[in-house]
Amino acid sequence: MKNLGKLALSALAVVILVGLVVLAVRLISGVISLASGALNTVLGIVVILALVVIVVWMFSYAKKHSKK
Repeated sequence: MKNLGKLALSALAVVILVGLVVLAVRLISGVISLASGALNTVLGIVVILALVVIVVWMFSYAKKHSKK
């Protein structure tokens, strides 16, 4: 009977350990996903701002060179 108790305790410890490892992996993958999303957002904003700057520059260039 003592062996059965030790076996059950060992099995419980293994289950808890596996659960903690799975939880840690999911938390880390969530953080990586969140960081990736934030990076994509920043890159998107930078691209939009660059396009706005290019359009403003094009109009100012056209305005300067269209005078006769």
